[in-house]
Amino acid sequence: MKTVQPPGGERDADRKDFTSWVSVCPGGLWEVQRKWTGERKKGFVTPALGSVCKVRVHLKGSSEKDPPRQHSDKTEESSSLSTVQATSYPRTLESVLQIPLEEWVLLRLGEGQCDVIEGCLEGMKAEEVCEFQVMPFNKDSMPKLTGTSAQAEDQEACKGGSTPYHWGIYTIELHSFTPGKESWEMTSGEKWTWVKSHKERGGQRFGTGDVWGASDSYCKAMKLLITLTERRNGDKGIKKDDKEEEGDAEAGAVAAADCDEEEHGRELAAASEQGHVPTDEEYTGLKAELHSNLSLCQLRLNQPAKARASSLNATQLDPTSTKAWYRLGQASLLVGELQDARMAFGKVLELQPNSVSARQALKQVNVKEKEVDSKLGQRLSKMFS
Repeated sequence: MKTVQPPGGERDADRKDFTSWVSVCPGGLWEVQRKWTGERKKGFVTPALGSVCKVRVHLKGSSEKDPPRQHSDKTEESSSLSTVQATSYPRTLESVLQIPLEEWVLLRLGEGQCDVIEGCLEGMKAEEVCEFQVMPFNKDSMPKLTGTSAQAEDQEACKGGSTPYHWGIYTIELHSFTPGKESWEMTSGEKWTWVKSHKERGGQRFGTGDVWGASDSYCKAMKLLITLTERRNGDKGIKKDDKEEEGDAEAGAVAAADCDEEEHGRELAAASEQGHVPTDEEYTGLKAELHSNLSLCQLRLNQPAKARASSLNATQLDPTSTKAWYRLGQASLLVGELQDARMAFGKVLELQPNSVSARQALKQVNVKEKEVDSKLGQRLSKMFS
């Protein structure tokens, strides 16, 4: 998250209680601005990965008064939450928040039911309330209506218990939550499990047409996978690449993180008892799959340059992946790197000689090269005529 200057002058700016970030929903990217309301609770315990959170979201202006807050014994509530599964709501292109309003719902952080809500819960404490606003980040996220008409439709949707599609100002209340873990607290086995769950979730979202959500899941998997790396010091386990790649900047950046040698040694020892520690081959193979899957998402999102970088990473990690080579060829063709496209499609045919799609793609490369040669000839003819 990044801090931004809030509207309302220097007095509000001095409070420094506004943060802003970009979140993902099935329909695209949305900018979220959050500010704290009321007095902050004491303590440092906040939701983390795996926490089951009991939350309620309210659209401001949907009723004369805000809904009454529900108070109870937090200890008793957290204990009961630990035995309850989070509720899964169908993700839809017509929704930003992906959850019903005015109801207490259970969300498990990391499962990605709603990226907007998970971002708002970051740093919140039990029984705290914050206010947030969502706005379209780009033309892909523009709503169908604007102004008062959109606000009126939001309120009608709210009355019906559904989630509005359009932008607005909301309040979110965190009633209670179960303990979770930050990535640095997890064993390697626990991280590996989360990485695989992110990857599986990405595949499920892609299959339902939620390409933005799939891209976000693959980026989250990549970010956590990178924390499993270690220095090339002869220890058994996963090795660290000389240079870590960055993922889709709009859907979520993938940042490299080194592990302390002594701490990582303890982590590996604990993981051997508590979960599976991936081998070098498993780690490299999964990372290659994530890059390849991410490149397909980026192609669908009309991001050929990013798709080219992702698929190139995938082919370097797994030179036998026909999918990665084919996606590299597609992306290179779209950005005009015709020689690279020809090489990539040729590599597909080396690995899979009967690939009809690769042969057709090479024909497209030939057509593009003739077009480029023709245009070049016309320009040269004009220059010397």
